Amino acid sequence: MQKVLTCAQMRAADKYTIGTMGVPAQELMERAGRAIAEEVRTLLEMSGGRRVLAVCGGGNNGGDGWCAARLLSDWGVDTAVYTLTDKLSADCAAQRAQYVGKVYTQFPEETFDAMIDAVFGTGFHGAPEGVFLDAIEKMNQSGAKIVSADIPSGLNGDTGTFYSCVKASVTVTIGELKGGLLLANGPDVCGKIVRKDIGISLPERALAGRSEAEDFVKIFPPRKKNTNKGSFGKAVILAGSLAYSGAPLLSAGAALRCGCGYTQLAVPQELFGYYVGKYPEAILTAAPSEDGMLRFDEEFLRNLMRGADCIAIGMGCGVSQQLHKILAFLLEEYRGTLVIDADAINTLAEYGADILREKSCRVIMTPHPKEFSRVSGKELCTVLAEGTSLAKQFAAEYGVVLLLKGHTSVITNGKFSVFNTEGTPAQAKGGSGDVLSGVIASLAARGVNAMDAASCGAFLAGRAGIFAEKKFGEYSVTPSDVIGELPAAVLSLKEI
Repeated sequence: MQKVLTCAQMRAADKYTIGTMGVPAQELMERAGRAIAEEVRTLLEMSGGRRVLAVCGGGNNGGDGWCAARLLSDWGVDTAVYTLTDKLSADCAAQRAQYVGKVYTQFPEETFDAMIDAVFGTGFHGAPEGVFLDAIEKMNQSGAKIVSADIPSGLNGDTGTFYSCVKASVTVTIGELKGGLLLANGPDVCGKIVRKDIGISLPERALAGRSEAEDFVKIFPPRKKNTNKGSFGKAVILAGSLAYSGAPLLSAGAALRCGCGYTQLAVPQELFGYYVGKYPEAILTAAPSEDGMLRFDEEFLRNLMRGADCIAIGMGCGVSQQLHKILAFLLEEYRGTLVIDADAINTLAEYGADILREKSCRVIMTPHPKEFSRVSGKELCTVLAEGTSLAKQFAAEYGVVLLLKGHTSVITNGKFSVFNTEGTPAQAKGGSGDVLSGVIASLAARGVNAMDAASCGAFLAGRAGIFAEKKFGEYSVTPSDVIGELPAAVLSLKEI
């Protein structure tokens, strides 16, 4: 798993490496400058370009730019520097003193094949102004390939939000990944992200990471020969209403493809006939209902819980007090893993989420930003800007694993967070969340812990989406297509 740091953690790591580990600051800057210069040289070799402009601010990020410019010039590249300010940090000034070459104090009119963006580093927040804003806009308008030093200038390194920002072709992130590169609009302005290890040491364990395929191989070990369907757990999908009859099928279909021994589909009794034969592999059950929506029935729920290793609830259910009573009962009486999705989350938002505080089961919640806005009581704009920290706070307060869905999903138990970047815009379609809930339920039913089930579920659903996109294109993929690619996604883990 790749480490993901906040900007404050990265600065603390720099300070620790210099102050405690004894690595000189100028040595770290030389390593960073070389890493950036190497990427620029590779870009020039691929494009046949020859001229480079380094655009440098006055902080240590600017120092990295001066260093890269000097090295490129030493390597025979036609290099110039545009310096935005005379106020330089000590380390930046030291690099400036070593550079021998052309220096501009205004943005040059000449054409360059590549530019180094070394204006702002991870310490920047807010909106660029004055000559800094002008430099960002002119870089974006130049037509040159842009290599950003550590982070595109103007981007918030923690949240991925910005007012005005460099649009990089390549971002050379120094040390470890920063959350802002992965979240919100970060991926759309970073271009190709290249991580460069320059020997920065962390003073403590990272509290977040980006998941990789290797992290989930252990979840699909070779099966022993002496096993049966009871060896792999039972997943129950309690879902659906007359208004949303497709959601249960998508969840159950996904669960069937991810390894649990039994999949039980419980739907409102009015829908029972419609589901007969749709999935002959699944156990089909008629649930007590009223007007096509689930109705609380203690005896039914006790029977449903019996032998169920995981219950996923909420997909297509509609919001109701009856569903809230069902949730309250399951939270109090159930001992397995409860996946709360979709309208179950909206029901908690409408009728009270405090029932989450006292529970006997493990809980995984899978909201998209609007659902999380409702259940957390935060404005949607705040969720979009601060979703990672808010998700962590919510998970810690209520004792749940929370998966905040997005192009980068954040999975957190309140202590450690996992960033999932596997997936495609092709999955921006109704029903994708239902597929995800089924995948997670199947994994949890097999005994995978809640954090790993949510993280692996997000990864598998995303990878299946990528495979589906290759077949059907990003506009034509359906959630059913994603279910069809889940076996390939699972096999891709076993082939590592």
